[in-house]
Amino acid sequence: MVGFFWGFFKPLLYLLIFIVIFKSNSGIDHYILYVTSGLIFWFFFSNVTGQTVGSIVGSAGLIKALNIPTYFFPLSEMLSEMFNLILTVMVFLVLMNWAGIIYGWHMLLILPCILLFSLFTLGLNLFLCSINVFFRDIGIIWGTIQPALFFLTPIAYAESNIQPQYKLIVSLNPIYAFIKLGRSIFYDHAAPPAEMWINCLIISVAMYITGHFVFYKLKNQFISAI
Repeated sequence: MVGFFWGFFKPLLYLLIFIVIFKSNSGIDHYILYVTSGLIFWFFFSNVTGQTVGSIVGSAGLIKALNIPTYFFPLSEMLSEMFNLILTVMVFLVLMNWAGIIYGWHMLLILPCILLFSLFTLGLNLFLCSINVFFRDIGIIWGTIQPALFFLTPIAYAESNIQPQYKLIVSLNPIYAFIKLGRSIFYDHAAPPAEMWINCLIISVAMYITGHFVFYKLKNQFISAI
């Protein structure tokens, strides 16, 4: 329970900071709803990747002592945070009633959105945790990259505020594709267009296949490396 409320407190803290710094110049209607709809997905991604990158190395004792498939370690981290995300979304739907959210059947589309984002995140986790077994600095490097990814993702600011020379960089950020998908449901009050679903599906499947391939290519060397 404490872990869940702490997980909900972090987006709230960021939201308060963004309200103080960005709201007056954002030009965004229902700013609180706009920001929060992005933050809940970002912190799911941030928490899962941050915890999973060292999951194989951190479980070295169990892996050596018991015949447990190593795949279960990154998978369990992802499923745990996925459950917390669903709980967070439920609380979000209640609290955002006063912030301008409009309820409708389109809200059910958040479930396939979460599944696609989770598939993408699992693929990235498999890649990161397997590489981290052999190069232990991966966790440190990823911790440095995450803040840059956060500010490259239009969460506290509108995409229209991005200068033209940087729009290509932001458009190549795969995380924003999923945040846009969720924001279409929560903030735009509509079912996302088919091309947005297809784009996220392609990103998810490609990332999972890549992560799965790298993980299973290296997993037989885990025990000797850790």
